[in-house]
Amino acid sequence: MLRRLTYLARLADVEMQFGWERTRFSRITQLTAFYLWTRWKHLQFDPTCLTREKLTSFGRKIKAKGAPLDSIVGLIDGTLQKNARPIHNQHLIYNGWKQIYCLKYHAVILPDGLVIHVYGPVDGRRHDQKVFTESGLEDLLEKHFWTPNGQPLFLYGDPAYRDGAHILSPYRGPIITEDQQAFNTQMSRIREPIEWLFKEVAQKFTFIDFSRSQKILLTTCALYYLVALLMCNAHTILHYPQIPQCFTCPPPTLEEYFQGGPVEDPELDNWCLDSV
Repeated sequence: MLRRLTYLARLADVEMQFGWERTRFSRITQLTAFYLWTRWKHLQFDPTCLTREKLTSFGRKIKAKGAPLDSIVGLIDGTLQKNARPIHNQHLIYNGWKQIYCLKYHAVILPDGLVIHVYGPVDGRRHDQKVFTESGLEDLLEKHFWTPNGQPLFLYGDPAYRDGAHILSPYRGPIITEDQQAFNTQMSRIREPIEWLFKEVAQKFTFIDFSRSQKILLTTCALYYLVALLMCNAHTILHYPQIPQCFTCPPPTLEEYFQGGPVEDPELDNWCLDSV
């Protein structure tokens, strides 16, 4: 599966390398990806590891990097994954802003560089706020994003997100104060790492960034992208790349990360199992 994701190659080339008939290689990679996502997708939000104390410590890491608040513990953003142009219903996945055919995902990362939540795919024409509303993440934040003494914790997003009980975004409007402008400037630098994440996934797993091979209804392009994010978490743990270095926040070990099964929380479990 990693051979399939990490480098562009025709199935005929892989057939010569592994000595397998090409349809067998295709079935193996697809079934392996499906198994990995089914087995470990509960890790997209695991409250047994992300305790209130742990989340509060992430707030201190972001504060030490220059954030004006110590209650911001993670970053949220959406990304567009370009696809081949479909034959039918092209308007559903056409994004007029970027002028590409694509699927949209949104993800949440913490200062240790790990993706703790991903939602998608949805139509490429959808707005980030709409995707956030559909994801059910707001209810999850309301349940778990609190300090040990009951103070709220927040995710920070770009101006596409509206401020909420656990979401912060830049100040907007034609006239803002100097303090508000200073807040926006400081947080714009803090928010950069989530863009690094999307870049790193595309660089490490080149197959998902090759739009001609991402054919909706013909390939499992969404499944491969979700598994690539899971594998990117494993890469972050093993190699300590740019994001955890930026915040000086080492990720957990592989043994700590890949543990257990779906948590004993029926509401959270159903939310995970209902995702794509």
